[in-house]
Amino acid sequence: MSWLTDEPKDRRLDNPPLALVVCQVRHETEYAASDAARALRIKDSLDWQTELNESVTQGVNVALGQSFGLTASQTPAMRGWQLRSSDGGWIVNIQPDHFAIETTAYEGWEKFKQRLGMLIQAVGENISPSLRHRVGLRFVNQIGYPNVESPQDWKECIGEVIYQEKLYSSLGSSLKAAMQVFEVTAPDGNTLVMRHGFQASGHGESMTYVLDNDCSRTGSLKFDASEILGIVESLHKLSLRAFEMGTSEALRKYLGEEDS
Repeated sequence: MSWLTDEPKDRRLDNPPLALVVCQVRHETEYAASDAARALRIKDSLDWQTELNESVTQGVNVALGQSFGLTASQTPAMRGWQLRSSDGGWIVNIQPDHFAIETTAYEGWEKFKQRLGMLIQAVGENISPSLRHRVGLRFVNQIGYPNVESPQDWKECIGEVIYQEKLYSSLGSSLKAAMQVFEVTAPDGNTLVMRHGFQASGHGESMTYVLDNDCSRTGSLKFDASEILGIVESLHKLSLRAFEMGTSEALRKYLGEEDS
C-alpha cells in the first residue's frame, strides 16, 4: 500500500485528539525487575517526579473437562512496579518481562521520546535484559467534530480509504456503533494494526470517532538502547502516516493544524 511508504508530516495541532500514547518493550523474563532497589534507581534516573507503587501478578491454572476449576499456579508470583506522576498524566510500568511508558497528557513527540529514552537507558543499566522481543508504539485518538449526529456525518472527517460509506449509508440511523480492525505489513519489518470506528457517547450526545494506531516490530534480538530508539522512530513515522490516511484535511484544520 503506497500510503505506508510516503513521507509523513509531523503535524502540530492546537487541539490534538490524543487520549493515550503508549510505548512498550517486551524482553525475556528478568526477575531482577522485581528488586525494589533497582526500581528506585530507575525512578531516580527519570527527569520527572513519580510515586513508586508495587504490583503483584499471580498466574492461575485452568482445568477444562467435565468439571471446571481454577487453581493458583506453581509459578512464583511476578512482582513489578508502577511509577506515576503526581497528576497521573504519566505512568511507567516495570515488569519482569516488559516495561512501558504511557501518557494521557501528550505534549509532542520530542518530550515523549526524551522520557522514553531515559527509561530504556535506565532499564538497560539496572535490569540488564539481553533480548528485546517486541517494540510497540500506540496512539489512541478520540475525535469529536461539530454537528455529527449520524454515521454519514463522519464522511467529511475520515480518510476516504477507511471510511465505510456503503455500510453507514445502508444501515442509516439504526447504526449506533461500528468498529473495524485491520492489520497490514509495513516497511522496515513493522506492522500496523488500526482500529477505527465510532460510538455515541450517550443518549442524545454527540458521537466520538476512535482512530487507534498500534505499530510494532517483533523479533528476538540483542537489547540495545540506541537501536530500540531507532525502531521507535520508525514506528512513529508509521503512526503519523496512518493518521494522515485516517483523517481528512477538513478535520485536521478543525483540530488546529499549523500551516506549513
